[in-house]
Amino acid sequence: MSSLIRNLGISLLLGALSLPLFAQQKGKRIVTDTVQYSKSTTYARGILSDGERLFLSNSDGSVYCHNLKTKRNTLIFKLNKINEMRDVEKSGAFILAMHSGENGKMVKIGLDGSHQIIAPEMWNGVFLDGMDFIEERGFMMGDPTNGQFNLFHTNDGGATWSRCEGIVKAKEGEAGFAASGTNVQMLDKNTYVFVSGGTVSNFFKSSDNGKTWSAVVLPYYPGPSSGGYSLCFSDDKHGVIVGGDYAASTLYMNTCFYTNDGGDNWYNSEKPVRGYRSCVYATNGVFYACGTNGIDYSTNNGVDWKPFAEGAYFTMTANETHLIATTKNGTIHFYDLINKK
Repeated sequence: MSSLIRNLGISLLLGALSLPLFAQQKGKRIVTDTVQYSKSTTYARGILSDGERLFLSNSDGSVYCHNLKTKRNTLIFKLNKINEMRDVEKSGAFILAMHSGENGKMVKIGLDGSHQIIAPEMWNGVFLDGMDFIEERGFMMGDPTNGQFNLFHTNDGGATWSRCEGIVKAKEGEAGFAASGTNVQMLDKNTYVFVSGGTVSNFFKSSDNGKTWSAVVLPYYPGPSSGGYSLCFSDDKHGVIVGGDYAASTLYMNTCFYTNDGGDNWYNSEKPVRGYRSCVYATNGVFYACGTNGIDYSTNNGVDWKPFAEGAYFTMTANETHLIATTKNGTIHFYDLINKK
């Protein structure tokens, strides 16, 4: 997308419209812990929970490890020539951080501190948006070039990549949003899904490792900063897509959709989230969606949403007890999870 949209964290733009009902509602959850893991000029769009450790990929190209037990923060990667790490994943014994820029790159980081920069020629000129891994298998998508999305997968933990066989054409002005690295997901080792936005928004799905693709149009309002930003399936049937318009962050209509049939059909949430959302995450049967004006949650697979917390957030993950959300100034917030009973 344009440089304005790719730098979503530079400013928090307020939308012009919102209903008083939604504006007056307040989240009922409180921050149970706050950690500043890096300098105040950075923020994380990528976050990974791995046992007692959190890995965070940041706007300045750094990757940090935060130990939940010792509370120690460790810088594990930073090079001057790499910035804007938009996603972080794990495969085997390695952490993989995705750099988004004019030429996509990936950094494979060993837990011993070693690193390898992966930058195949086919990523030249490609802005990478998001990736997902199941063990050694991974899927990644990038913005369109020559009228088609750039879709890649790997069988060896990200050491080597190849293009998916199936071609997915993009409409003029259609692309991906690298807001939190969560516009792609692997539902299993054979099934890839991703969502687009811009002049048109689509949900794309392949059940044969990217050989063939289906598409479902999503009724987002068209615009350069509008569309689907993030998706999450809690199982092979139930999924949620969130987004909206970053430039009008309190507009809440047509920001959130849900499916109960694996993505064949998508429906408007009956009680929507409170505005633009950059990330949706599911754990213990509860969906959470965060954005520039707070976090909402749903206990019925995205049909109805309620306020969870206030604040401006970029991305989320969870461990057994807490929802963990990244915010400005190199900071993460911890919230007690909803107990669904």
